[in-house]
This record gives sequence, structure tokens and C-alpha cells, in this order.
Amino acid sequence: MGLFRKKERFLGIDLSPSAVKLVELSQTSKGYQVDALAVEPLPEGSMEERNPSDLDQIGAAIKRAVKASGTGLKQAVLAVPTTSVVTRTITMPSGFGEDEIEANIQVEAAQYIPFPLEEIHLDFQVLGYSKGNEAVQDVMIVASRRENVDLREDVLREAGLKATIVDVEAYALENLFPLIRDDLPASPLSKSKTGPDAEPRTAIIDIGAAVTTLYVFQGERVIFTREQSFGGDQLVQSIAENYGLPRDRAALAMRSGELSEDYPTTILEPFKQDVAEQISNALQFFFAASHYNSVDNIVLVGGGGMIPDLDKVVANVVSIPTVVGNPFERMSTARRINRRTLLRDAPLFAVACGLAMRSFDL
Repeated sequence: MGLFRKKERFLGIDLSPSAVKLVELSQTSKGYQVDALAVEPLPEGSMEERNPSDLDQIGAAIKRAVKASGTGLKQAVLAVPTTSVVTRTITMPSGFGEDEIEANIQVEAAQYIPFPLEEIHLDFQVLGYSKGNEAVQDVMIVASRRENVDLREDVLREAGLKATIVDVEAYALENLFPLIRDDLPASPLSKSKTGPDAEPRTAIIDIGAAVTTLYVFQGERVIFTREQSFGGDQLVQSIAENYGLPRDRAALAMRSGELSEDYPTTILEPFKQDVAEQISNALQFFFAASHYNSVDNIVLVGGGGMIPDLDKVVANVVSIPTVVGNPFERMSTARRINRRTLLRDAPLFAVACGLAMRSFDL
């Protein structure tokens, strides 16, 4: 799903339950440049269980995002949710090339994938030699139900675009991770580690409107993911209930800052505490499900990452250094991009940025 290699540049398009987020990148002699980006809200009910359900509405939103961004690209990369993907790592003889692996992968996949092969899209990635045995290589199988992939291709077609790659959200964040790794504070825990666990562990928390996802990295690879039904919608709902507003007006008031003076103390601060507790619970689940008992850093991305001082509240509650992820910090920008707005909204575009970086895979 994410293993095609072409030299054309692609739009990175993140389809979340609440919005379409679009990024176009290019490369210069000094690194990456942001050439275009846009965010377009989706009507409620456009997505169901993380899949497109109203292709007309979503296609129209993508068209608006493309127009607002000013991009001229027609090929795009988008992603299926990590929780909709089954991955397994198997071994094959080291002498097998990609053609031989592909010829054998369906037989191998039938043993590990809990769906009929005709109902899935299947891909693989060669990871390299198995530890301690160069006679065999590790191969990761990646599978997702056909509807997860096909609906995304259909909705892009509705918008006049072509889905060149259908990736996985976790792999998009792996692509992105090197851009934010150097901004992470040094952890005293990492200095005392030895052996295979010496690589630092980083928790990236993607806080969306309805879903918050924990990704735990060991080094630059995701080793654990978990979704929770919690997000920014709870803040909008609190505003609506406390001030007697319809949800759409509550959302507008939150974005514009047109709320009463008691909003920070009575609604926003308790919500930030709730977010921090949810993150703490997710980390405890990771510790209980693995042999690890710590992470070195937390990075906040998604719309929730834009909440003022949320990183400070999380750091205080979980006692782990916490930062807001900004993939654009060291990138240059095209003239039409408002850099101040770009840096303010950067956490919102984390997945879309990682998808756009597929343009530069070797």
C-alpha cells in the first residue's frame, strides 16, 4: 500500500472525520519547502467508522481544499487508519528478490491475515536480515480490507485527483518523525539505557476531533498504537452545553475566541486536564501490554496539539517532557504561504506532511 516508488511529486491528503488536510512539498538545496497547504472542514456524518460515507460531500471538500491551496498537482497520497491494518513480520530466504517475495507472499499471507485474500489489499516491505541469521530476511506483510482502500481512491477520483499511493497513518508519522526528532528534549532516562532498548522511546499523540491515537516509537519505528474515542469534540460539546449554543456556533466561537471571560477556567483548563489524564491512561495501557515501563518524550500533534499550553499540562500530569510537534519548523515556504499561520497550525498537518514526503522516497 505504501511501497510504490515514482519520481512525481504528490499531494499529501489526510482525511480525518472532521476535515480534509492537504500539503504539497518540494525539495530545494536547503531542504524541504512548503508549496501549498489547506484545511477544509467536512460536514458531520461524511465519515463513518473512519471511512468515507458521503463521497459527494468529501469530494467537494477536497476540491475546495485544492482550490484554496493553489496547488497544480493531480496525484495524491492518502492513508488508511492504523487500526484498520493487519501487519505481520515473516521470514524468507535472503536470496529472494522482490519478484520472488511477491510470488510467495499470498501463500504466506493466508496463514496470518484473518480475512479471505480476495477481500483485502496486500503489500509487503523488506526489512533486512533477521537478527543473528543472514540466511533469512524479515519481510513485513501489510493488509487492509478492500473497502478501506477503494473508498479512498473513489473519493479522490470524485475530486478529480488520482490516488497514487494508499499508505497507513502510522507509516506517515514514521516518515515525518526525523523532522521533529532533533527538537525533542534530552531525557535523563535514555542516558542509563543499554542494549536493544537503548534507542529512545517517543510517544506521539495525535489528538483529533473524535479520536485520539497513541503511537509509541522505538528509535524511528512505531512499536505500539492505540486509539481512544476522545478528542476536541468534547471541548466543543462543553462549550455548547455551558453557553446554550448549537454545536456549529460553539465551534465557531471557540475558533474565534469570542467566549466569556470564565471560559479558560471553567471549560478549557478542565478539558486540558482531561486530555492529560487520557494520555496517562493510554501510556499505562502501553506499559501493561509491553515489557517497557517508560517513554522519554511525548509529542502532541493533530488539532488538539494547537490548544494553548496543553503541552505544559500534559508534562505536569504525566511527568514526561512534552512538546508540540512542528514538522515545518526548518522548512522554507513559498511566497503564497503565510509563515506565521503555518507554524501556528503545524500540528494539524502532521499526517498530511508525512504523506506528502512520499514524493521523495527513493
